[in-house]
Amino acid sequence: MERANRTRYIVVFVFMAIFAVTITVRYGEIMLSSDTAAGAAGLSASAVERGPILDRNGKILAIQTELNSLTAWTPDVGNPDETARLLSEVLEADQQQLYEQLTGTAGYVVLERGLSPTQSERIEQLRAERRIPGIHLRGESGRSYPAGKTAAAALGYVGIDNVGLSGVEYAYDEVLSPHHRAERGETRYGNQLFLTLDLNIQSVIDEIVHETREREHAGSVVMLAMDARTGELLAYSKSPSFDPNKFAEYGATERQNAPISRIYEPGSVFKVFSIAAILELGGISERDRFHTSGGYRPENASFTIRDLGDYGTIDTEGIIRYSSNVGAAYASETVDAESFYHMLQMFGFGDKTGIEFAGEERGLLRRPDAWSGRTKQTVAIGQEIGVTAMQILRAATALANRGVVLQPRIVHKIVAPDGAVMRESQRSPQRQVLSPETARRMLAYMQSSTQSGGTAWRIRIDGIDIAAKTGTAEVFDSQIGAYSEDAYIASTLAMFPAHNPQVILYTVIEEPRGETVFGGRIAAPPIREAAEFIIPYLGIRTDRDTIRPHSGRVAVAHPNLPEFGDELPDLTGLPKRSLLPLFESDQIDVVLEGTGWVVRQDPPAGSEIYDGLRLYLELE
Repeated sequence: MERANRTRYIVVFVFMAIFAVTITVRYGEIMLSSDTAAGAAGLSASAVERGPILDRNGKILAIQTELNSLTAWTPDVGNPDETARLLSEVLEADQQQLYEQLTGTAGYVVLERGLSPTQSERIEQLRAERRIPGIHLRGESGRSYPAGKTAAAALGYVGIDNVGLSGVEYAYDEVLSPHHRAERGETRYGNQLFLTLDLNIQSVIDEIVHETREREHAGSVVMLAMDARTGELLAYSKSPSFDPNKFAEYGATERQNAPISRIYEPGSVFKVFSIAAILELGGISERDRFHTSGGYRPENASFTIRDLGDYGTIDTEGIIRYSSNVGAAYASETVDAESFYHMLQMFGFGDKTGIEFAGEERGLLRRPDAWSGRTKQTVAIGQEIGVTAMQILRAATALANRGVVLQPRIVHKIVAPDGAVMRESQRSPQRQVLSPETARRMLAYMQSSTQSGGTAWRIRIDGIDIAAKTGTAEVFDSQIGAYSEDAYIASTLAMFPAHNPQVILYTVIEEPRGETVFGGRIAAPPIREAAEFIIPYLGIRTDRDTIRPHSGRVAVAHPNLPEFGDELPDLTGLPKRSLLPLFESDQIDVVLEGTGWVVRQDPPAGSEIYDGLRLYLELE
């Protein structure tokens, strides 16, 4: 009995050993096979080609490419040290790290993904020379971003499995790369995504944002540009940024989609919305006056709100022009908290904008029952409220569109692989927040801010009126439970032309560490620089343009036939119609060849005219 059991154990062990050897051999065959065979293991992953992302003019922002990955079958790597040295030269990578990869895993290992064509060519050469045994190239589908960091926050990126992980790549993953399995041998193509962004405007603003952050030694800078009439984003920029081609090399700060996810107190920029709300509620009018000297301090209150300067007695326009905290606080007293809160909600504060991104924050707007005795006043000057840059931009559309808030958009249209337009975004009004008169008045107040004495005078551009508002906000430090003494947020909101805005620009400079922190000094100039490019680029009229009135009718004069004396005149360039009077002459016999305009005549100009002269004219 024991002998029989021993025999059965031996038989089972032998079969298990054979099975293990078979699996190992087959695995090695797959790893050592050609690139095509190796890639075939992916099947469905390589059978769907992810659709491209383009700007509004059809310029490519993201596209599917075939790039090689560098792999190793470590049992065949004869000299790991020499192999690591050669590969480090090609990849410009750390030699020691490559050596550890080659010696630390007994089997198949991926050394590098997304090799450039030049790197792949050099690897193939080393393989042909048999200098790197055990090293192979494997073709893989990958995402390429030709513009590098340009518009990276909006585009997002995809993972190594070609699935979107952030930005529009994530939000429209199913559109760009349909997640149904393809039949064996069949390639399915994703849809094309056209964004509202303009690559030329985006590139210029990206550069401005980068330079501003360096110049002001800031923690971060955001700048957004929008078509005021449609809600379409023209540029979506932030710094620090990242290169989506190498997203894994960057940290969370660089990859953060700050315009929709970073919540901050907006400061005085918010006054255009708080004062507009109070005007609309009827709490104040343009005729009201506010005595700002000495600050604002209600009876029995323990706090005082002050201005940076003494503006004396000002009107409602002066609150915006001089950015008076005291004037805004007094204005807030004229309306009740519930109505004020409701108006701010109507602007969209405390709620997502609905822009086509995942991870958008709602901001912070507490209900009036949670307000303290000073909340209404501090909200009016842009504190005790948390916003995102996108919320400010959306709220600004109400001022530019006669009181109507527009839905912001970054996707223009979706086009199928066969060219059919599947979906095209349209202008999307959300609600009427202000009366047209209140919106017009606020634009006029903001325009006054760009005049002499206003906080936004540095944004002024000759020949065009700009409506603008600057802001400087303190940053609340949760660790000490109070506002920081050295951390600020500078910002500027601008719209132009002021009387009928076509473009909205907004920038936020977080924690500047340069010579000053005030929005009027450091945030207005970048906005001006962006506007100086956008105005001529979009063909926005200015007073510098020469405009001549015209009826629209164009009269084309036909050249007259020269006078004939004793010699033939030059008739070249004359149209056939102008030659008709020659046929009435009894002295000259005219012969025409062709149609159009005279290109040749015989006899030539200057020849003597005599009775019976035959004149040949060739026309083309």
